[in-house]
Formats: sequence, C-alpha cells, structure tokens
Amino acid sequence: MAGLAPGEKILVPTEAKSGAFPGERMVTVKTEAGPVSGFAKADFVIDQGGGTFLVAEVKRVASDSITVRLYGSFFTTTGLADIPKSADLRKWAG
Repeated sequence: MAGLAPGEKILVPTEAKSGAFPGERMVTVKTEAGPVSGFAKADFVIDQGGGTFLVAEVKRVASDSITVRLYGSFFTTTGLADIPKSADLRKWAG
C-alpha cells in the first residue's frame, strides 16, 4: 500500500474468533516476528471484502515494513508490530 503516513489508521489482516467477554474478539495478526495474539473490541475487527481486519495506527514506514500500533490488548507485545508491506493492508474509513 503506497502513501502511508504516521498517524494514519489502516486495516491489517487478522484471524478472529469469539473473545471471552461480549463485545470482544480474540485476534491473531501475522507480523515480521511471527504471529501476535490478543483481544480487541469487536468494533475494531472489520469484515471486509472476504477478509477480516484489525484497525491499527501507522507509527513508522520503512522500505518493506510498516510499524503499527494494533488496537487491542496483546499477550507478547505492547501492541507495536511490524507488518510486511506485502500484506493486504487497507485504509480505514471509520
């Protein structure tokens, strides 16, 4: 995805299942360091065009990856993740 800038909200591909509580989903995002799992508010998990995506905020853009802050609470990270630019990233219209 071209033309991304820090502060911009995007959608990153995710796998999502029901969470432990109403209104939350358990999500897994593929990152450059491997999969990252945690919980996100259902409002931030978007089904679009045959895929499921999680809202994230762009923090840094590099030549082949994008550092994002994933919206949610994650087990092994503070929510910062490097996503490959080759991923099906989409602009968030929300």
